Amino acid sequence: MSLRPRAHIHLSSIAYNWRAIKAAQVTGITGAVIKADAYGHGLREVAETLHDAGCDHFFVAHAFEAEATRATLGSHPNIYVLNGPSPDEEALYRENALIPVINSSFQFRTMADWLVDGVKMPRGYALHFDTGMNRLGLPAKDTSELADASAAQAPVLIMSHLACSEDSGSAMNAHQAEQLKTISDAFPNVPLSLANSGGVWLGLDYHHALTRPGIALYGGGHPPEGLVLKPGLTLEAPILQVRQLAAGETVGYGGSWRAIAPTLIATLAIGYGDGFPRSASNKGFVSLGGKRCPILGRVSMDLITIDVTQASDLARPGVYGQLIGPDAPLEEQAALAGTIGYELTTGLTPRVKRIYQS
Repeated sequence: MSLRPRAHIHLSSIAYNWRAIKAAQVTGITGAVIKADAYGHGLREVAETLHDAGCDHFFVAHAFEAEATRATLGSHPNIYVLNGPSPDEEALYRENALIPVINSSFQFRTMADWLVDGVKMPRGYALHFDTGMNRLGLPAKDTSELADASAAQAPVLIMSHLACSEDSGSAMNAHQAEQLKTISDAFPNVPLSLANSGGVWLGLDYHHALTRPGIALYGGGHPPEGLVLKPGLTLEAPILQVRQLAAGETVGYGGSWRAIAPTLIATLAIGYGDGFPRSASNKGFVSLGGKRCPILGRVSMDLITIDVTQASDLARPGVYGQLIGPDAPLEEQAALAGTIGYELTTGLTPRVKRIYQS
């Protein structure tokens, strides 16, 4: 019996979520963001699953992720590199027919140098304009200049990124949508993309030609009432030991939790070395057979300790407890740890065994 923590990756659930997002769109094509190893779920496996489901537009952060995606999916889909090109990557982009997302004047010049001899990019390129995020993106004031400079090869996509899409009441959303509309006037007939997962839930004005859902594919984020997404993974860890504490005894480093009554505790083989956050100390929980068992004391590198007093009939060495999944919702667990679902799934280390289920 292995004592490693494990993550069951539910590929059929990820495909289900993509279809649910697609159905929620009023217009436009539904893409998929699979950067950071598909948010910790496995880039190759997830890319293949979504492509089989009908997805033809994939977004990654780095060119090496795009290269792996191309090797997995073959020549058909469009693969966009969100962080943009480096001057030494021309051959990689051309050989793999990658679509660079241009975020700065430096990157625009880089790509312009690649077009000097009139050899166009195989799948074109996208221009990313900053409309309020103030992270990556071309300044809106350079729109006319960039439109003129694009004569050698027009962009295949004009895009921006929503800063506050999780807050449907934020005025920033409408402001960014209006900014993108103004920018688009300089690029007639070029498709637009603005919506991430949260942007899809904002409705028609944000869907445009192409959406870029990420966390929602994996069952995270905050979909509208009535739309239920399925967990992309179930994270589990085995119990190593069960012991009885007397009142007054403490648990873990620093003795940060003290028993006020006799307490049955169990130690599980998972910790921050596996990607489960230390910030969940004394806050998170583990589900044993649907019974919630609070985390006691500090999360250490390899171990956590939980209160199994109310699950004594289930708690024994070798039994797996669930930390993320149907009985331990991703965003709830993340909130208890003071973080977000993105960080919990992308943070899972190679020590966690991935088990793929179709």
